[in-house]
Amino acid sequence: MWLHIPSPGTSPGVYPVVRRGEGLKHLSFTILELGGSLREYTFETGEEEVSLDSYTGPYAVSAEGSYGRWEATVPARPSIRDAHPMVYIPRDSRVTLRPLNGGARITIAGAEGKPGVRPVLVDGDQIVARTVGKDNWTRTVYTHIADNVDAAHLICGETVNRPGGWSSCPPHKHDRFGDGEVPMEEVYYFQTDPAQGFGFQRIYTDPADADGFDLAFPVQHGDTILIPRGYHPVAACPGYSLNYTWVLAGEGRVYGAWKDDPDHAWIKG
Repeated sequence: MWLHIPSPGTSPGVYPVVRRGEGLKHLSFTILELGGSLREYTFETGEEEVSLDSYTGPYAVSAEGSYGRWEATVPARPSIRDAHPMVYIPRDSRVTLRPLNGGARITIAGAEGKPGVRPVLVDGDQIVARTVGKDNWTRTVYTHIADNVDAAHLICGETVNRPGGWSSCPPHKHDRFGDGEVPMEEVYYFQTDPAQGFGFQRIYTDPADADGFDLAFPVQHGDTILIPRGYHPVAACPGYSLNYTWVLAGEGRVYGAWKDDPDHAWIKG
């Protein structure tokens, strides 16, 4: 499976990146570019719960399900460096998305859901902001969907790398049970500021893995990386802020249930 999916660009359209059960076991991910001739997009969540994250103009979201009808407005995004609302929609929902001023880029991440949950607009104090790491691996982590939302599998948020900085450091993984680990897949969706920027991501497995790999990818504005397993650090090019939406789902739902690479864990000391 190829893990690096280049940006589809900015033309209006619906761009499936990965379908659950086809490439990844637990996650689906789609990029939606509203605007131009695409003034509205309606879809059924089916058996999946979904998260919506947005990166450009404002949009309206409405959902219908056993909970009735629910609506919210998500404002335009002023910066990729600051916290921005995210939306959670439960399974068995009919969802309509509509841009309010020009275009709107929205990502739709999905995992197996459960009944009896209501939609949530995660905003303001519901977004947990933390400064993580030190030195040139200091970054800001925004956690949107975790214990504050009664989701079945999804854990979602964003990380902002400082220009020239690193994140997901020490390199960590979450691909097996034991030593505090829980097997969870992950998707990273990247934005850079200025938009011509780039970064790098390495994904490599534990030496004990029978089917191991060690890969590195340049990541640009709008690219997606799939992380089925392995350690996965990220670096930003000097001069460019790097934001990535991260989405987790797997055999459990525990944020922080990962293991640091023992060769590099010493940098915490």
